Amino acid sequence: MKLIGYLLSFSAGVMVYISFGDILPEAQKQLGFFEANMWMFAGMVLFGVMVGLIPEPDMEHGHSHGGSSGASNESGETPLSDKSLLRAALESAVSISLHNFPEGIAVYLSMLKGAEVGIPMAVAILLHNIPEGMAVAVPVYASTGSKTKAIQWTFLSGLVEPLGALAFVLVLNSFVTNYVVDCLLAMVAGIMIILTIKELIPISLKYIDEGKCALFFGMGMFVLFISVYFIHYRWNICPHGDHSAHDGLSHDHSHHHDDH
Repeated sequence: MKLIGYLLSFSAGVMVYISFGDILPEAQKQLGFFEANMWMFAGMVLFGVMVGLIPEPDMEHGHSHGGSSGASNESGETPLSDKSLLRAALESAVSISLHNFPEGIAVYLSMLKGAEVGIPMAVAILLHNIPEGMAVAVPVYASTGSKTKAIQWTFLSGLVEPLGALAFVLVLNSFVTNYVVDCLLAMVAGIMIILTIKELIPISLKYIDEGKCALFFGMGMFVLFISVYFIHYRWNICPHGDHSAHDGLSHDHSHHHDDH
């Protein structure tokens, strides 16, 4: 059970660092400090609405047909009977999926500019998706005890990226601008922050003490820091502030805050 607490704390650190250390600063560069933060808080409000719409999970569906609460799954492990874990799994999958949608658009547009731009962009996002996939898989595995379900949910969450590119091509190409993408990413940052505070950290504290939770939270942040440092600054694969991958979007930014 302690492993669940360690992994949830690690995932919480990942999500907070993605939000404050990567997504929000980039949105502030494009939207300005005030507007980027307002969209972030709008994401927090959206999260509250999402929580209200997600029904309480029926954990009986995770049990065997015999109906015994102690029945084991296909791996021989017993699912946890904590509804909050499955709820956290649903919310993590939704927030990561929302985050993946514009990334799929970014990869698509970068490929339009050539493989020399598109491939490095795809690699950079792939590396970011590894810890993000953990943020989805951990609460799913913790709530169901099923490695298969954890893989399935993580796969479906990642599938949103190519779906984002496909939706852009089919529907949104003439409507979505850089401004819309930046606003969406700022909102996702807010969703991730509140998700971490409301769900991931409180649940991890059920299995480990505050000191270990803080330690693994910091480790998650540090891993993302190393990832961002090497990808964006050391290897210069996908520099921050470079919106070349979004240049295919129309630049309808007349209402941006040029004074920031």
